[in-house]
Amino acid sequence: MALPTNVYTRYTAATNVREDLIEKITMTNPEDTPVVSSFGTATADQNYHEWQRDSLRTPNKDNAALDGDDATGTAKTPPTRVANYCQIFQDTIVTSGRAEVVKKAGMKSAMAYHKAKAFKELQRDMEAALLSNNPAVAGSAGVAPKTGGLGVLIYTNVSHGGAGATAAHTSGAPTTAVTAGTNRTFTETIFKASLQAAYTSTGKVPMDVYMSPSHKETFATFTGIAANRVNIAKGKQGTIVGGADIYMSNYGELSIHPHYIMAGSSDVYGLNGEYGDVAYLRGFRTKKLGPTGDSEKEQVLADATFRLTSETAQFKIANLTP
Repeated sequence: MALPTNVYTRYTAATNVREDLIEKITMTNPEDTPVVSSFGTATADQNYHEWQRDSLRTPNKDNAALDGDDATGTAKTPPTRVANYCQIFQDTIVTSGRAEVVKKAGMKSAMAYHKAKAFKELQRDMEAALLSNNPAVAGSAGVAPKTGGLGVLIYTNVSHGGAGATAAHTSGAPTTAVTAGTNRTFTETIFKASLQAAYTSTGKVPMDVYMSPSHKETFATFTGIAANRVNIAKGKQGTIVGGADIYMSNYGELSIHPHYIMAGSSDVYGLNGEYGDVAYLRGFRTKKLGPTGDSEKEQVLADATFRLTSETAQFKIANLTP
């Protein structure tokens, strides 16, 4: 059907119709940083941050002395001294003079909005660095220093596939990269073996286990938790149980957490946050930089490293099929 002649339509009025833009900006990206949040906080006084660890000798069932025998000293070893490097997590926001003063939808100040966003992004960057296999890098005039992630900090209770390996570091920083291995299917047998290794080392198992969403789906198929039952009250609809968040092992209870940053990862971490810290050389801060023209410039940064005061209280399962 044809329109009447000379009808003034919405398309004719293209030059003077106001925009319909809501006063809201939506972001649905996850912001939680559960692993960093589970760790304690500490202060680093140098970019090369050190701490000491020690352990008890193996129990000796034959430790028996003669009655009246002379006492002879036994050889003693000092604590091990290990370290990690601080990493500068930063972002710089530059906004023009006009961008700051024009009327905007969903924000009053472009600088304030992007600074708040940058703080969240740096927190996620820090979480990603902690969950990584990044080896520690000392840094130089032309190389940015990096903090070693959990992938190189945990080396005792480790399960690898094929020729995969994690170098032990009983002194200095964990600067050796993880040796690549052969990926295998995540199974309950592998999981239980890691729990047993952690329990043998420390007499307890880590309270929290972090894995990719895909591995969480695999975890839900483990036979030990397949036969769940839920009581249904009269008149209520049933609930489909498609997963499990608690694993009751032979050595204690563990909470199982899928982690959005670990999507596509081949690793699973069992962590005891009591023995982990984020050590800050410089906490989260903003710094106004000198103007170089018609713009404002501010830097957002945090300077920090990660330490495991007891790496034997943790475990790592590597080389899993993502």
